[in-house]
Amino acid sequence: MRQTVRALAGTSAYKQLQRVRYKIEALFTELKQQMRLRRVRLRRTWNVAEQFLPAATAQNLKRMVRFLAQREALEFGTV
Repeated sequence: MRQTVRALAGTSAYKQLQRVRYKIEALFTELKQQMRLRRVRLRRTWNVAEQFLPAATAQNLKRMVRFLAQREALEFGTV
C-alpha cells in the first residue's frame, strides 16, 4: 500500500491534485477561523447543514464580489 502511494506521489496528476486540495482546504480554514465554524452548535446532519450552508453562501458571495471587482479593475485598466 505504501509503495503504491509513494509511486503516485511523484506524478504530475498528484501534484495537480495537491494544488486543488490546497485551495479547498484554504476555504474550509476561512470558514473555521473567520466565520467561527470551529464547532457546530447542534448535532445531527440537518442541524449542521443549517449552520454550514449560510456561512458557505456568505463566503461564496464575498469571493464573487472580490472576483467581480478584479474583473472591473482589469477592464478599466486596459481601456
